[in-house]
Parts: sequence; C-alpha cells; structure tokens
Amino acid sequence: MGKQKITILKTFLLLKDTLINLVQNLLKKNSISFDKEELAFQIQSHPSYPSLHAITGVLDHFNIENVAADVPVNSETLLQLPDCFIAQINSEHGQDLIVVERKKSDYIIYDSENKKTKLSENEFLSKFTGIIVAVEETEGYQTTKNNSKLVKTIGFSLLSIFTLFFVFYSSTSWYNTFYFLLSVTGLIISTAIVKQELGLKTAIGDAFCSGADDKKDCDAVLTSKGAEILKGYKLSDFSMLYFIGLSLLTFTQISNPVISYTISLLAIPITLYSLYYQYAVVKKWCLLCLSIVGVLWLQGLAPVLTNNYINTFIIKDFVTLGIVASFTWLAWNYIKPLFTEVQELKKEKIASVKFKRNYALFDSLLQKSPQLDTQLTDSKEIVFGNPNSSLEITIITNPFCGHCKPVHAHVDEIIKRYHNNVKIKVRFNVSVEKKDSDVVKITSRLIEIYNTQGEKECLQAMDAIYEGQKPAAWLKKWGECSNKETYTLELEKEKNWCNQNGINFTPEILVNGKSFPKEYNRTDLILFIEDLEENIEASDVSLKTV
Repeated sequence: MGKQKITILKTFLLLKDTLINLVQNLLKKNSISFDKEELAFQIQSHPSYPSLHAITGVLDHFNIENVAADVPVNSETLLQLPDCFIAQINSEHGQDLIVVERKKSDYIIYDSENKKTKLSENEFLSKFTGIIVAVEETEGYQTTKNNSKLVKTIGFSLLSIFTLFFVFYSSTSWYNTFYFLLSVTGLIISTAIVKQELGLKTAIGDAFCSGADDKKDCDAVLTSKGAEILKGYKLSDFSMLYFIGLSLLTFTQISNPVISYTISLLAIPITLYSLYYQYAVVKKWCLLCLSIVGVLWLQGLAPVLTNNYINTFIIKDFVTLGIVASFTWLAWNYIKPLFTEVQELKKEKIASVKFKRNYALFDSLLQKSPQLDTQLTDSKEIVFGNPNSSLEITIITNPFCGHCKPVHAHVDEIIKRYHNNVKIKVRFNVSVEKKDSDVVKITSRLIEIYNTQGEKECLQAMDAIYEGQKPAAWLKKWGECSNKETYTLELEKEKNWCNQNGINFTPEILVNGKSFPKEYNRTDLILFIEDLEENIEASDVSLKTV
C-alpha cells in the first residue's frame, strides 16, 4: 500500500485522547498487535498532536504501512477501501473521526468511546467526507515485547491464584468468601476512581464514566469541593484506605471475619451521605461512586444474614483492627505521592518529547552549523538508500568506536523505513598508517563488499561488526580485502576529508552538509526524516520557480 501525504493531515482537530482510542481500535480490528502504553505515548508526544498527521506519524514510527487520503465519496470507491479504516464524517457536533468496519452491505461505525452504530451504505455515504486513514501489517512487522509487563502479569496471576486458594481453603462459609471477593471488587473500583481523578484511562472508567451528560458526570462529582472530606484526603482516598484495610482484615480472619462484618454495618450511613451529595448538591451521578455504594450495601447484608458481628468488647479484635488500619494508612500515604509523581513525570516526559520533536526548533539549530562540502572526487564510498535523493545524510564512523554502535543501529532503522527517501553516505574516519591493523582490514573490506557485492551484503557485514562480532571471527567469515591498494586509498581519501573539515571524533552526522545539532541525541535523527525531506523538496520547488 503506497503512502500518500495530503495537506489536510496537518490541520488540527479537537481530538484529544479520542485519537488514542481510535488508533487502538483500528489496529485491533486489523489484527495488528501493539503496545498500548507506547502507542499512547508516541501519539501524545507527536508534535502534530492532536491531528490526523499524528496518526500517520505514529504508524510510521511502528513501521505499520498506512495510507492517508481524500477519496471520492461514492460506492465504487468504498468497495476499493479495506474492510476497516478510520474515516471522517459529518455529525451533529461538526466533523468527527470514527472507525469504520464493513460487514457485507452495511457499515458499522465506532466512535471514540467505542460506541457502535449500524448504517446502510447510503447512510454512511451521506455522512462521509472522503478523508480516510487505512493500515495493513507490514511484512516483517514485529511488536516489541514488554518483558516488564509480562513479569507483572505472571506475578499478579500467581498472587491471585494463591490468594483465592487460601480463601476457599480457609473459609468456613460461602458468605465469608463472597464478602472477601466484594472487598477486592471495591478495591478495584476505588483504584479506578483514583485513576479517573488523575485523568488516566481505565477499562472500568471508560465503561462507567464515558459520555458525561446532564445527569451523570464522574469528573464533576470527584473534583467537587465536597469530595474532599479532610484537608488532603478525598472520598477516593478514604475509599482506597477502607477497601485495602478491609481486604487485608478479611483475609487474615477469613474463617470468622467478625470485625469486617461490624465495620460494614458502620459504613452504611456514609453511603447515604454520598447519595445525598450527588443528588442534592452536585446534581449529577458518578456511576463509579454508585458502584462503591452497591458494594458496601451488599457487604452490609452479610452481618445481617449471618448475625455475625462484634457484640462484646474483645481486646484482641481491636488490636488487630488497629494494626491493619495503621499499616493501611501509612502504606497509602507513602504510595499515593509516588503514584501521583509518576503520573506527573509521564506528563512531563510527553511534553518534553513533544518539544524536542518540534521540527522548527530542530531546523533552527541545524541551520546554525557551518555548511561542509561532502563530495569526494571519484569516490567508491558506501552509499545506502536512494542515491538520487535530495536528502543526504553522511555518517562519519569507525567500527571499533563504542559510541558508533547505537548510531549504526539507528541508521539501520532509517534505511529500513526510509530507503527510497534518503541517501546515506558512510564515511570511515580510520588511520591507514598501519595497513595490517584489524580496523583497516575490516573497513577496506566493507568498501570492497559494497562495490563488488552490493548494498545488501555490505549492510549485513556492517551489522555483524557493529553488533559486536570479534574482528578475527568477522575476517574469517567475510575475508580480507582482495584489492587492498584501491580500497586503502579510498580509506585514506575519506580520512583526509575528515582532517580537512576538522572532524576528529566519531560518530559524526551531517545532514546535507550541516552537523547534526549537539542539543539532540544522535538517535533522534529518525524523528525528523519526513520533515527534512518535505522541507528540502519545498526548497527545490521554490528555487525552480525563481
């Protein structure tokens, strides 16, 4: 699928976080695997966010083949489109982006909140503006596996299995087991409430709090003045403290959770305050809060039905309660600031990366660098990519330089993703005084492989040495240069060019003869390839019209 760039992609739309939902839905329905956290981060940190251009930029980042286009609005065009794509439609609120899935002659549209509507072809065409983004899985595409997430999943699964086994084995009554499961449910909902307050997405939050209207609005309730009971402590904090403590207390006394049952009876009046506050003061309902109320009422039935609660003063029970309550309070006071700080750091990271990816800033720093003449007469140097491209990147490197290894891996990625759009020159800064040294043998042989066997073989040989293969093993596999005089002379020519231009260290990157800005990491280069190409093409067009 060829890539088509259109100007409309850079028009900003009021998409906010809905953009993330749409892209996730699009990839899921096209059976393309992805890392949810990384996808969200890349979209939010894209300099064009929130715009359609951010979608195509992020898909390019993940090497997912995509096309963005403004197509004719007719039945013939629809039949040529994939079965699932993002489209722009006219709605009551203006123009919205939706995910479209074709099912026989009907079209199922999913909005940013994943609500679906079934339309006939004519109904869809009457709303469709013609703007689409479609994807297909690129051959060789592979999702980066998040090992830390896998470890967490396995750890949480094992903890859940052992906990449930202990509860079912130790419990003397199904009431006790059900009561414990309700405590855990309350803890999960409380966590969703805390995340909702911090503006984080959760499956529970999306299910209960999406589509705020005149009657329900979770955020309005959670951020209201009455939600703060004591200074620094909101209802969400007390909910977390309550259910963490209750879960621990019930777990430790699962055979006879008399203290927990008693606490559940005492908690009922608080639910009445919550209902009154939402109904009479805020005049909006928080479905997450109502879920907590429901859990508390169900738990309150346990002591009523079993007639099991504290009716005599027992020191041991109150000491147990005091220990659990103190531990829970101290733990939450330690965990919450850390949790809040992590979320703030994530926001700052997104803002920082978005600022760094600003092309105008990058270009202003790039233009401050002096212009170098990168041409070599009768050169046999290595050139990857499109030799006719106006975007020329010169990499001054040395296979024995430790800092050059990550740059080479980065160049590999640029070649894979932008092979037809960029010309990459590889220029070795190597002393040829000791012609029998390993570095001279390897670099001269690399240039020979390029000139005699081609780009693909040369890149494989470079990958091997830059990825850490021992010189002796490399020379055994790839051999030594058969035309030493010719290719050693080429190395000398490249070394002299480096000396004449004051390039004494490796790696060095030149973009059309200008030094890559020191304010950026060298591995940031890939972020600007498309913008550099567009800028150079625009400059070429303006020069032709003069």
